Amino acid sequence: MFKSENSKITGFTYLRFVLVLIGDLGKEISGMSKVKARQRVALIQGGMSSERQISLSTGQAFAGALDELGYTYQVIDAGPDLPDQLVKLKPDVALLALHGKFAEDGTVQGICEYLRIPYSGSGVLASALCMNKYFTKQVLIFNHIPTPDFELLRFDEKNLDLSQLTKFQYPLVVKPSRDGSSMGISICQSKDTLQEAVFLAGKYDREILVENFIPGMELTVPILKDRALTPIEIVPEQGFYDFRRKYTAGASQYYLPARLDASLLEQVQELALKTHQACQARVYSRVDFRLGPDKVPYVIEINTLPGCTPTSLLPKAAAHEGIRFSDVVRILVEEASLDYREWGA
Repeated sequence: MFKSENSKITGFTYLRFVLVLIGDLGKEISGMSKVKARQRVALIQGGMSSERQISLSTGQAFAGALDELGYTYQVIDAGPDLPDQLVKLKPDVALLALHGKFAEDGTVQGICEYLRIPYSGSGVLASALCMNKYFTKQVLIFNHIPTPDFELLRFDEKNLDLSQLTKFQYPLVVKPSRDGSSMGISICQSKDTLQEAVFLAGKYDREILVENFIPGMELTVPILKDRALTPIEIVPEQGFYDFRRKYTAGASQYYLPARLDASLLEQVQELALKTHQACQARVYSRVDFRLGPDKVPYVIEINTLPGCTPTSLLPKAAAHEGIRFSDVVRILVEEASLDYREWGA
C-alpha cells in the first residue's frame, strides 16, 4: 500500500517501467516469432534463363542477408526438378532470386501457388504481364502512362517482313519482348542495321518489340513496400545501358538523386508508383524511364524481380534512404504471400 504522495509517484513510475518492459519484451518475442514462423526459407536462384549468372549473383547477396538476419535457409537451383525439390523441402517461404524466363514470368510463381508456398515479389499475373513488354505497354496506354510508340514483330526467319515498320523514324530500339537485362537489344540508326537487329533479338524471343528511341536522360525508380524510392540517373560510359554496362563495375555512372528539379523528380516517382500499381506488382519492383527532350518521362518497362547484385540499383536507392540491404531482404521474406490465400479464394 502506498502511504505518501511521493510513494504514489514512485509506484506509478515503477508500474510504467514494468509495462514498458513488458511491451518491449513482447515486441522482441513478436519479432522472434515472426522469424521463427518463417525460418525455413527456400532461396531459389539460378534457373534456366539467359540471366542465370545474374540470378546467382543476386542469390549470393540474398544469402549474405539471410545469414545476417538469422534465418534458416536452403539454396535451391531452379532446374526442371524444382517442384520436386520444393515438395521435399517443405519451406515456409520461397525467396526468389530469379530473373528472366521460367522465373520472372510467372512460371515459378505458379509452382509456388500450386504448392501453397508463399513467395517473394509479385503474383502470377503481374509477373507474366510485366515480363511481356508488349502487354505491359497495353496496360500503360490504358492508364494514360507515357511510353514510346511501338510495334510487335513476329519473328519468322524464313518469311521476315519488315514492311510494317515503315511508319517509324530512326533511330529505333529493337529488343525481345520477353527477356530482361538488355539481352538482345539494339539501337538502329538506319534501315541498314534493322534486319541484323531483328535477327539478334530473334535469338532470345520470337516476339520482338520495335519502338521509337527516346533521346535524353535514362532513369530508374525502385519501388519498395509499394513506395517509390529516389530516382536514379544512369549515365553509361559510352553507348547505351546494355548488359555489360549494367553488370560491370565502373562501366556506368549513377546520380542519386537524379539531376532533376524537385517537381520533375516527384513526377517520375508518381509515374513509377502508378505503373507498379497498374500492373498489380507486389512489394517491390523497378520502373525504367527515358526522359525525352520534351521533359516527358516515358516508361520503358517494369521489372518485378529487380536485380540485387553489387552493381544493382534497388539496393543503391534503398541505402540512400537509410534502408540496409538486410532490411530489404527482411521485407521480401516477411511480405511473401500468395495470390490465392485460401483454397478456392
